Amino acid sequence: MKSVIRERILEQLSAIPALVDAYHQKHSGFSDNCIDWLRRAEQALASFRLPLTSQLAGLRGAMVAAADGLSEYDSAVKSSRKQRSAHVMLLLQQAEEVLRRHCDQIDQEFEEHKEKLSQLLAVASAKQPLPATNQINQTYLNGIWQQVKHTQDNATLAHYITARINDTDRSYLLVDIVSNLLNSAQKQ
Repeated sequence: MKSVIRERILEQLSAIPALVDAYHQKHSGFSDNCIDWLRRAEQALASFRLPLTSQLAGLRGAMVAAADGLSEYDSAVKSSRKQRSAHVMLLLQQAEEVLRRHCDQIDQEFEEHKEKLSQLLAVASAKQPLPATNQINQTYLNGIWQQVKHTQDNATLAHYITARINDTDRSYLLVDIVSNLLNSAQKQ
């Protein structure tokens, strides 16, 4: 399911440029838009029960306080709208960093898995070429995985992958690897 989490994070990160543009253009709804964006980010990730969600909620709370005029530097003094927006912008940057770091962690883990899957596919395709296809869909990927698992030299590593990676993440990673293999086979 990490692939689903990754895609949801990327979807949320894709909204940040518009928020930064609103800040740059001194849009009056900037703070509210940032608060709404963080709320949507929390909701998009809530079903995964990640600690990341509470961290985002904390940042959203700080944004609400900043939009109300409270500053972490001096919470007793009301600040101007420009200062409040600047503070919300800093909190937006923190939220972006938190989300990006989580995505980077998933990507690092996926790199290790992609390496092992690539090894499995290389061995399996050397024994029996991958079937040609016009479209890589779930049925095709399931067939490829069965071919990989039943290649004698792959048994141990295939069991490891099955135990380590859920079906959704395995399929997510296989799409790129299989595409690369099929493209290289067509060029030969």
